[in-house]
Amino acid sequence: MSALNLNTFAAEIAPAHAGTRVLIVEDEAILALHLENDLTRLGYHVVGTTGRGEEALRFINDLYPDVILMDIHIQGAMDGIETATRIPRYLHIPVIYLTAYSEDTTLARACASKPYGYLIKPFQDRELHATIKMAVARSKADEAIRENEGLLFRSLCMTPIKDC
Repeated sequence: MSALNLNTFAAEIAPAHAGTRVLIVEDEAILALHLENDLTRLGYHVVGTTGRGEEALRFINDLYPDVILMDIHIQGAMDGIETATRIPRYLHIPVIYLTAYSEDTTLARACASKPYGYLIKPFQDRELHATIKMAVARSKADEAIRENEGLLFRSLCMTPIKDC
């Protein structure tokens, strides 16, 4: 097989998530490193790691990840939930919470921020992988819906009222 054909073949069999850009917001350095290694081994591209909400918001604007893994209890003035609510809505980046906490008040706050997933620590690689895949797929479906709504709105705006 020639080099060109081999590259084409490799691209065809590459997993659909290969190259998915992930930002890790986790203040436990060992866990963040473990997550980064696991994600890299699974074929994801970790674009950055931070343990502070303020820095996470800067990373988001600079790196524009495809998905964010957000610990709820992080360092700094903002926790993970507040950080997630401050992500500009127009970016449409799915957030998956990672936490050791599952009490009702935390769940209610997290739910109000409309996350794409919620993993309770400790979790397995396959749970993480499945949750990321589902979040990215749902994000793409949401994007398609937004595009269709925009097309419908524009077509309605261009239709004369007498034709309705």
